[in-house]
Amino acid sequence: MMQLPVPLLLYLISIIFLIQVCNCQEGEQQRQHDNESLQSVHLISGVDLPLLGMGIGNLPHESIPHVVQAQLEEGVRLIDTARASNNEEILADAIAMFDGEHSNTRGGSSGAGSTDDPEIIHVITKVWYTHLGYGRTKLSVQESLRDLQSSTTHQIYVHVLLHWPKCDDSIPWMNCKEEEENLPQYVKDAGHNPLENRDTAFLGSWKALEDIFMDHQKLMEEHKKSKQVMNPIIASIGVSNFELDDMKFLLLGPHTRVSPHIYQGPSWKIYHDPYMLDLLHKNNIHFQAYGVMNGILGMRNQAPNAFYVLTDISRELAATVHSEQKNVVVTEATVLLAHLLLDKIGLIPRAASPYHQKENSPQAIAAIIPHLTSVHRQQLNLAIPALMKGDDLVSTIHFTNGLDSPVSIHWINPSDKEEVIVSDLIHPGNTETQQSHPGHKFVAYGPGKKVKKEFVVNALYGEEEHFKIEL
Repeated sequence: MMQLPVPLLLYLISIIFLIQVCNCQEGEQQRQHDNESLQSVHLISGVDLPLLGMGIGNLPHESIPHVVQAQLEEGVRLIDTARASNNEEILADAIAMFDGEHSNTRGGSSGAGSTDDPEIIHVITKVWYTHLGYGRTKLSVQESLRDLQSSTTHQIYVHVLLHWPKCDDSIPWMNCKEEEENLPQYVKDAGHNPLENRDTAFLGSWKALEDIFMDHQKLMEEHKKSKQVMNPIIASIGVSNFELDDMKFLLLGPHTRVSPHIYQGPSWKIYHDPYMLDLLHKNNIHFQAYGVMNGILGMRNQAPNAFYVLTDISRELAATVHSEQKNVVVTEATVLLAHLLLDKIGLIPRAASPYHQKENSPQAIAAIIPHLTSVHRQQLNLAIPALMKGDDLVSTIHFTNGLDSPVSIHWINPSDKEEVIVSDLIHPGNTETQQSHPGHKFVAYGPGKKVKKEFVVNALYGEEEHFKIEL
C-alpha cells in the first residue's frame, strides 16, 4: 500500500476538516434560517410580526406585570390586548419594568450615540364597537397610543384592529344600547352613535385607521433612520371577528385604500371556515387565531382518542428533546402550537401560570419543530379538527371475504381474551366495516371454525386499514 508524504497527508486532512466545518456551518445557518422563518411573518405593511405571542385581554390587572415580564423572559415579543380591557397602561409599565435600564421619561430614546436598532416589542390592541365611526375610532387609537407610551429601551410597534364590525343584540353579552348610554360625553361628542348605522359604521373606522397608519409610515421611516426609541408607532392595521360578508364589503369597497394586514379570529376557522381562509390568503392578510387552548384542547373529554394522538406525539417528542435540552417542557399544548406555527398561523395563547408559560414558550416550540415528522402532522390534521368538534376518532377496519364460503368476525377482548362476535356473516366477495382502536385484535372463522385467521389493527386513530380473509 502506497504511503503519502507527510506534508501531503496533512494538507488533505486540513482540506477534509475545512469541508466538514463548512458543512456544519451551512447546516447550522440553514437551521437558524428555518427557525427564524417560523418565528415571524412578513406583513404586507412591511413589518415582520412574531407568529407566537401572548394574550392578556382577560387577565386580572394585578397579575399582568408578573405574567408579561415572565413571558418576555421566555422570548415572547408579541402581546395581545384591547382597549376594552383597560390594561394598556399597565402593559406599558410592565414592559418598562422588564428593561434593566430605564429612561427618565415615558417614550424616551435609546441614546443619541446608539448604533444598534432597538429591539421591537409588538402590541396588538383593538377598537371597541362603541367607538366605531371615523371620529370615535381616531379618539380610541389616540388614547391607546397615549397609554402604551413606556420608558422602555425597546421600540413598541402597535397593531390596531377593529374588535368587532358592529354591536349585535343577538349576542347575549353585548348590551348595545346600555353601553352607548354609559359612554362619557366626550366620546359621544367625538362622532355619531354607531348603532344608527350598524352595518356600515366600521367603514368610517377603517378610513380613520387608514389615515393614522399612513401618517405613522413617516414615523416608521424616521425611526429606522435614527435607530432611536420613539413613542409607539402604528405598524399595521386589521380587523377581528369579521364575517365573510363584512370582509368582502371592506376589501371590495371603492374607497378602501389600505387592505387589512391582520385578521384575528377564533381557532375553529382554521379547519372549519375554508372560504374565509381562502379570502385571507388571496389578499395576503395574516391570520391570527385566538382561543386555541380552550377551543381545541378544552374538548379533550368529548374526544379522548383524538386528544390521545397529541399525548402520544408529545411523549415521543419529549423523550427525543430531553436528551438534548432537559429543561424544555413538551406537552400536548406545545405540539399543537408547533403544528399550527408550521402553517404560518399566528397564535396568541393566554398563559397565567409558570408551567403554561414554559410549555407555550418559543424555546419549547423551537425544540420540537425539527422532530415533527410528516406522519405526525398527518395525524394532527386528523386529530385537531375532531377535537374542535368533539367528535372522537376511531380506527376504521374493512374486512373483505376472499374465501368461497361465509366467515364470521370476532373481537378479542384484551382484558380477558374472550372472543366477542362483531359480524356473524360475511358472504364471499363482500366487505364489512368495523370501528376499532390501534392494537386491537380480531379473528375470522370459516364454517365450523375450520378456517381461522387473526388480524391486529395497525391503523392509527383517524386512519383506515383493509384486511382480506383468505387462505
